[in-house]
Amino acid sequence: MKKNKRIDKRGMTLLFLAFLLLLSSLIITMLASSEKRRKIQQAEYVMTSEISKLQYAIDSRLLSTEILEMIIVSSQGEITDFDRIAERLYINDPAIRSLQLAPDGVVTCVYPLEGNEEAFGSLFDDPDRKVEAEYARDTGRMTLAGPYELMQGGMGLVARNPVYLEDEHKEESFWGFTVAILNVPEIFNKAELMNLSQQGYDYQIYRIHPDGGAVQIITSNTDQALTGAIEDEISVPNGTWYFNMQPKTGWISWENIILEVIIAVTISILLSLLLYGILTINQQKKQMTELANTDSLTGLYNVRYFMLMMKQLLEKGQPFGVLFLDLNKFKEVNDHYGHDTGDRLLIEVADRIKGCLRKEDYIFRIGGDEFTVIIPEGKNQAFYTSLMERITESVAKPCSFLDTSVHQGISCGFSRFPEDQTDVESLIREADRKMYIMKNYYENPVEIH
Repeated sequence: MKKNKRIDKRGMTLLFLAFLLLLSSLIITMLASSEKRRKIQQAEYVMTSEISKLQYAIDSRLLSTEILEMIIVSSQGEITDFDRIAERLYINDPAIRSLQLAPDGVVTCVYPLEGNEEAFGSLFDDPDRKVEAEYARDTGRMTLAGPYELMQGGMGLVARNPVYLEDEHKEESFWGFTVAILNVPEIFNKAELMNLSQQGYDYQIYRIHPDGGAVQIITSNTDQALTGAIEDEISVPNGTWYFNMQPKTGWISWENIILEVIIAVTISILLSLLLYGILTINQQKKQMTELANTDSLTGLYNVRYFMLMMKQLLEKGQPFGVLFLDLNKFKEVNDHYGHDTGDRLLIEVADRIKGCLRKEDYIFRIGGDEFTVIIPEGKNQAFYTSLMERITESVAKPCSFLDTSVHQGISCGFSRFPEDQTDVESLIREADRKMYIMKNYYENPVEIH
């Protein structure tokens, strides 16, 4: 029995530990999800701000081609004072590599000339520039191509703005292109993308190339693939760029998760140990109470618990009966066969008395060969008379220990509350008195064979 209790105690502790660990994992998962949502919301706010800056940085540089277009249109296609105007647009802006004019698609004017000597020539004859040049001419829409490795060296974006002139009949004719070559990554300086690195973000701006659909990286601060990154679009002439961004350390801080797991496991183990300690203390208290209330030989309740139960029943005013039982001439058994046989006889008698009782009845050993029974409900005399007869017949049956056959008798007496007596001492005296009447008139001596 003690072993099973120990297993139950350990089992309860392990179940409690498993529950705490499961609860902790759910809480940590919720915290991780909350952290991810919070970081995504913060990143979306940062991304929106960066896209606005990028949009402004691109549009402000493309404005230079529109200014050149207005000058060409106002001069009816005449190229006048290009260098001076281009210089005003170019000065103090490192993002602009060069400004160009390409009447009929042939680049004839370039500012600044130094370092851009390779820019001259027909756009329609260059296979790298032909497709987008023709698209811009045929649709009348500005295109932003690249980034390319420029003939002048370095990487750049090419903005081509088609220019159309109207004749006196309001009919348009293609004049050519105003062109702006923009340096990469300088075009993004106004957007201050480097701040994203300082804030702990990896980013990537790319486009889907119109020829073949390949992904073309425009600018990035990482060579790693951004899996799980948030994404938004940047509108550019004749297309869309895509902006990906995510924290360098990921949406979830694994250092925090590991720390939370360590804390959760530690707390769970400590609480489980505390529970184990409480269960152990309670079990020890229960065992001590059982020891204090139990007869060590027969395992029955003892005289202490007998007196306690009687007082409790009296305080409740609950009707009950008490039965006193005493083995006849038990001393002779001890003297003749020894105390070991006497102990075995007491154990056997206790089992036989229990066999005559109901589940709700209580049996006690209150002395050497004295037993008592509490019947926790009101019963008439016939019930007790019948019960005593069953006990007397059961106890009187022979029992054999090794080669010794012992025949024993038992005397019984009873008292009832409240019919016979109304206090503990009187109930005990009444039951004891009736028992001795039976012992005197129905003496059952021990027979030895």
